[in-house]
Amino acid sequence: MAGFKDRPGQKVNTIKNLLKERYKQGFPIIKEIIQNANDGQATTLDFGISQGLGDSVKHPLLKTPALFFLNNGTFTKSDQESITYFGIDANAKDRGKIGKFGLGQKSVFHFCEAFFYIAFSDSIPGGCGEFINPWATPDGKDTKRPEWVEISKEDRESLKKYLFIHNLVDGNNPTASFFLLWVPLRHKMADERCILANYYESINSVQESFPEDMEGRIGQLLPMLRHLHTIRFFIENNKGNLKQNFSVSLCSDDSSLLSRCIYPNTTSESIKPDKHELQGKIDLSSNQLGIKFAGQENVLSATNFYSLLNDSANLGQNNFWIKLQQSPFWSKRASINEDNGEDEIVPDKSIPHCAVVLTQQSLENKPKAKLTLQWTVFLPLASEDNHSQQEEAEQEAHEEINCDGDKDYTIFLHGYFFLDSGRKYIEGLRQIRKNSFTQKIPENEDEMIEQWNYLLATRGTLRIVLPSLQQFYEKHSLTDVEISNLCNAILKSRLFASKVYRQSICAEHQWIFRTQPSNNGWELISVNENLRSLPGIPPKWEAFPALQNLAQNNYFIIEGKPNLLFTGKNCRWEKQEICSVLDSLNPKLIFSNTNYLQYLSEFLKLQENIIIQQPEVQTSLINLLRQGFREVDLSHLQGESLKDFVRQLVLKIKPDQRFKIKKFQDNTALGVVLNHIYQLKINLFLVYENFEVLPESQGVLRGEELISILSCLNDFILKTETSSYQELACQIIYQVLSSTNHVEEALNKLSDFSLFIGYNYQREQKVLYNYAQLKKYHQNNVLFKGTWKSPIPTALKEALPNTDLIFIDKKVAEIFGKSSSLKNIPECDANSCLQLLDKRPELAQADQRTNLLKELINYV
Repeated sequence: MAGFKDRPGQKVNTIKNLLKERYKQGFPIIKEIIQNANDGQATTLDFGISQGLGDSVKHPLLKTPALFFLNNGTFTKSDQESITYFGIDANAKDRGKIGKFGLGQKSVFHFCEAFFYIAFSDSIPGGCGEFINPWATPDGKDTKRPEWVEISKEDRESLKKYLFIHNLVDGNNPTASFFLLWVPLRHKMADERCILANYYESINSVQESFPEDMEGRIGQLLPMLRHLHTIRFFIENNKGNLKQNFSVSLCSDDSSLLSRCIYPNTTSESIKPDKHELQGKIDLSSNQLGIKFAGQENVLSATNFYSLLNDSANLGQNNFWIKLQQSPFWSKRASINEDNGEDEIVPDKSIPHCAVVLTQQSLENKPKAKLTLQWTVFLPLASEDNHSQQEEAEQEAHEEINCDGDKDYTIFLHGYFFLDSGRKYIEGLRQIRKNSFTQKIPENEDEMIEQWNYLLATRGTLRIVLPSLQQFYEKHSLTDVEISNLCNAILKSRLFASKVYRQSICAEHQWIFRTQPSNNGWELISVNENLRSLPGIPPKWEAFPALQNLAQNNYFIIEGKPNLLFTGKNCRWEKQEICSVLDSLNPKLIFSNTNYLQYLSEFLKLQENIIIQQPEVQTSLINLLRQGFREVDLSHLQGESLKDFVRQLVLKIKPDQRFKIKKFQDNTALGVVLNHIYQLKINLFLVYENFEVLPESQGVLRGEELISILSCLNDFILKTETSSYQELACQIIYQVLSSTNHVEEALNKLSDFSLFIGYNYQREQKVLYNYAQLKKYHQNNVLFKGTWKSPIPTALKEALPNTDLIFIDKKVAEIFGKSSSLKNIPECDANSCLQLLDKRPELAQADQRTNLLKELINYV
């Protein structure tokens, strides 16, 4: 039986495809090197661009400019073995290492055709080193370039000496562990043989392949790494001096404030639920403010993943994880057995670990602040560069949102997810966000991968976003402006717009700006707490007593603040609560203060119309307005600062519960009269025309309400001695009666109430009359409508000196026209005069009757 044959050209083609399809040039390579250093438990990583070792070495590739990567981590015989393998994960069983595919370090072939490494550690006391050339045969021969030979002992020493001279390794500590990766930069050669036709003829050409903000990007990686503490970047000048370009390190000013990820680790074979808070600061050599970070990491319990196996509920915590990895659908990969060196198939080492880390750093020279949402598996997925050119699955791992303010923010969303081998995207993430994912028991490996990713994201990573936000806010004392800018950006994100994501983010908690009498501020609360929206912080809590009381059992949030709430969360006020707010107010206090009245108006605007229009709420609102109009001068309410807010309150009363009082010139008199009317507790609110709104008032007075108002006005008329007040009260009476079809019913009940002003022409004065009196006058034909200032009334008065001639306004006569007793009140003309004379009233002397006779003859 034959296996596949392996030739150098095959490896080269595989590398070329790997570089083009999975590992992009530039920063993604740096991320892979950082990951490898962290997996080796290194605390420091130095990398840079060297001019080469020149004539001090024999190997031609050591003479030319190169990239170097140096860390102080461990290097085992297993590592020595695996570095020469391609696509075999020698660390597949090691939970303490992030690396997973055995490919990441090979991304350096973007820069080179071959590379060197040397290492010293306790595992390999004498050290080791090799020249890795994919063009060579397994026995190390490269027939095209025979000068590309294995690195000699002398050249290894020259590399060590280079490190000593530039103080990259302590020359006084011969036992110090380190690992050096030396990457000769690709340049054109005569035979033009190359993996990629990308050449680096100068140090600048390499530097240009790195992002301008590389220092900051590297700094943001440290919180998610367990071991690395410091990363430095160097560039060697033409004089052979290695100059530090930047340095990134964990701030150690106060170790009690530093806490970063403690996973992955190998301290325990069992998987136990755990929670760990993250916080600290990253020092940047170019920025004194550095990078602030905080967050949380969790290891989830097995109960969150029971849906991955049949009959899993009775397995228990540890047995479940064992059974899961034994599932025929659990992902497995080829590895190397450390004991015998043979290939073996081992289960994927993914564990239910998740974390969220938030960072903040100053803009520096950037024109606009942004929030970056970045999915990670310890290190960011995809590439931040050329985002618009990425495939949809790759774009899913990275999102940028414009943010107000002068700070950049990043939220890293980590989980031990299953990825594509290029670390560009999480399998199935796009389907999860778009709610096109179906949860089920897996029936193959692809489904197992997608189901694992779904559960880890929705029950792990996303659920600790808000607790991590709280940790970030509190540990770094963010200002209200800063946290508001951050939350606003989150609200605008694709992440929070997703129904599935938002439900997961807010499944247990909500993040709110809470206002209460004692203090105001951002809080993380349970999703089950009662929320109520307010238009803002009350200008004075004492002015709104019910709000003070309700704040004890409810969480008041501010409308317009970027609260992060569960989808469709009910913040609606109940009608009883709105009534309690309205009923508790001091009307004089509220209607005398623009700020209080405006706040009340805005509070009612927040409420749903269907609640405001409930009878109980309408009653409370009408009572409040009625008392406000009683206790505050009408002229004050009509002032520019208050009028609009009063009208906004009036607008909340249903049109059929408002009755409009027409405009009058005498505001003082009107205020006095209305004050008296507003003592009545009736269902309708009498709205002065200056406060009328659209749709216009449509209320109709009937029954007891009509009787109550007329009785009240009669009482007022009798008590006041001011004629202008009486007249205005009567004008309101006429408006009220004009609006109703129940005139006769009301007037019969109030027949002895003096509600009407008539002009007694005989006495030449205005007199108050009741309904009964006017009926009697009408029966005697001495009640007229219209004017008395014409020849016939004058002549009639002269002819009947002992008879009262009563004149009423035509509009009042129209009101009486709705009754059966006072219909058809005539004007004082020839006909009505003759009807009166037919009653045989007492006449004056003959000479006083002459004018009347003449006037009557004129109409014959």
